[in-house]
Amino acid sequence: MDQLTREKWMASRVKHGGYMNGKESPEHYVWRSMISRCHDPRSKAYSQYGGRGITVCDQWRTYENFVADMGLRPEGMSIDRINNDEGYYPENCRWATRSEQQKNKSSTKLYTNGEFTGTLVECATLVGIGKELAFWRWKNWGTFVRGQTWQLL
Repeated sequence: MDQLTREKWMASRVKHGGYMNGKESPEHYVWRSMISRCHDPRSKAYSQYGGRGITVCDQWRTYENFVADMGLRPEGMSIDRINNDEGYYPENCRWATRSEQQKNKSSTKLYTNGEFTGTLVECATLVGIGKELAFWRWKNWGTFVRGQTWQLL
């Protein structure tokens, strides 16, 4: 592409702020991916999102509105739906760490001793052991510490 065509193309990308100097912003990538997995049957992730009824609200079908509501993506975070059975809309979304997202999955197992509730890793940290030992103890003993009662929720 010649220089003039490239400059015109780059200027068209800056219109909404999703591309700066030819590079896609993290927020635009999140937004574009969210739209694709919810509304494009050709997307590899469609069956887990759009295929099960997860949609992006009309307001967020425009990039500028999405950024206005969510703000810039904090470093190390990605978009998370608070209720995973509902779609992407302002009240149901937040920026979350990978750890927070892992806890927010329907397949995540939670354990409790009546005073503390957490994932296996969080319970292991609480009692001062590694996650591998915690897994072994749960599998073989049904608890993380002998003499303590833990339950799987």
